[in-house]
Amino acid sequence: MLTHTKSWLSVLCVSTFAVALTGCQIGPSALKVSNAHYSDAVRIAISEQLLVNLVRLRYRDMPVFLDVSSISTQFEFGSSGDVSGTIVENVGGAGINTPDSLSLGAGVSYSEKPTITFTTLGGEKFQKRMLAPLEIAVISLLGESGWRGDRILRMTVEELNGLENAPGASGPTPSREPRYRDFLEAIRLMQNLVRAQLIDFEFEIRKVEIGSPILLDKVEAGDIVSAAGVGLVFETASEDKKMVATKEERRLVLRFARGAADSKEAGRLRELLRLKPDANRFDMIEAEESEFDALEPDRLMSELAVDTRSLMGVMYYLSNGVEPPPAHQKAGLVTVTVDADGMPIDWSDVLEDLFRVRSSPHRPRNAAVAVRHRGYWFYVADDDETSKSTFLLLQQLFSLQAGDVEAQKPVLTLPVGG
Repeated sequence: MLTHTKSWLSVLCVSTFAVALTGCQIGPSALKVSNAHYSDAVRIAISEQLLVNLVRLRYRDMPVFLDVSSISTQFEFGSSGDVSGTIVENVGGAGINTPDSLSLGAGVSYSEKPTITFTTLGGEKFQKRMLAPLEIAVISLLGESGWRGDRILRMTVEELNGLENAPGASGPTPSREPRYRDFLEAIRLMQNLVRAQLIDFEFEIRKVEIGSPILLDKVEAGDIVSAAGVGLVFETASEDKKMVATKEERRLVLRFARGAADSKEAGRLRELLRLKPDANRFDMIEAEESEFDALEPDRLMSELAVDTRSLMGVMYYLSNGVEPPPAHQKAGLVTVTVDADGMPIDWSDVLEDLFRVRSSPHRPRNAAVAVRHRGYWFYVADDDETSKSTFLLLQQLFSLQAGDVEAQKPVLTLPVGG
């Protein structure tokens, strides 16, 4: 019986060792799993926030922007073990009691207490970034990163050489139909010509003079250092004994190929954009820096004058892709835009396939992202690749334009699952 007792003790030791080993392996595995889950949770939270703000804008509700400032978690581990049995007394006088039954128990406990901290985006700096017109440099950066030019221009441009792209839609949904047809025609022509390799958008680095030339002896070492801190370089000016501050700018250029001269579509694009027939390269520049004059419709252009939307204007424009349920339209909860004859227009004609947000009384099963607002579900369908691409582009644009701003209090800290 002593041999049996020794065997029982060895079993207990092996069980205890196995519990300890298992406990050691939970930590790294849990961290890997949690990291992936938190990353996915942040992605979903950002997507849902952006979508619900688009829906709010369609209903003229106030948007609210939050930022996930930190994620922390606390892991707790524990182990336990127990042994139980029934001892049968040896009545034969041998003096040894034997275990009649024996049970072993061991367990490992693991708990996680995550905390997610949100901060409100607001304040003067944030609002100015939201309301300031987008710079051409931002449009160029998006185009250079691989986004299709027609998608970028349709989202961000209000007017291109006098062609209006629903400028009234850069605010709350207008009551009257905006002008957009000639702009859309020009964009379609651009897309077709790019595919046919008859036009292309290129990026060039140009040196631009800042201010007027100054005398050489007036430029001190401190001035050169200060200029370098803001990206400026002093160079010799064309005038004797003078220097001028310069900086490098990336320019987006529309270029016509030689074969475009025989293309009817290229000719129509030149006509719509009022481009000079003897030029093949056209810089895209800010409207206020261009030679465009709306009062001189016959004047031909040697550049592309661009009026851009603000980031908030882009969001308002895309919010018209939100399709409210008929009950909400009937109740007057959203603005119904009408044409010159007083008939309601379909905003899908304006946005075409750029962006669409469907609505449903029930939670959709095929949604890439879905939010609930005013008793209905609004969602971007998972099989709508065009809308998903536009939504992703909007997220990148938001990060570029509104990123790195100081978060405003109050801070909202949510213990999750605690």
